[in-house]
Amino acid sequence: MTKPVGYYTNYTPGDEGLLAEMQETFGSQFEALNNSQRFWMIMSLAEIFSDENDVKNEHDEDVQNSIERFEELTESDRIGLMEALVAQARHFGRF
Repeated sequence: MTKPVGYYTNYTPGDEGLLAEMQETFGSQFEALNNSQRFWMIMSLAEIFSDENDVKNEHDEDVQNSIERFEELTESDRIGLMEALVAQARHFGRF
């Protein structure tokens, strides 16, 4: 079982705003969503960061080459890779 959205964010029960509305609509663990909808949200959030921080880096070509090979990974490994990248982004902060 996963944890409620408040575990991962600054949301506290009783707060107002988007996270409260999402939790009310989708459930505290977003259990009403299917994986396609979850990944759509992940992609949309990632695009915001990508657009805000469009900075060239020495590893861009290597990253692109890795992205082109993602289909080689199992579904479990793709999800694990997303979890690892999110954890690292949180740990190392913004650009």
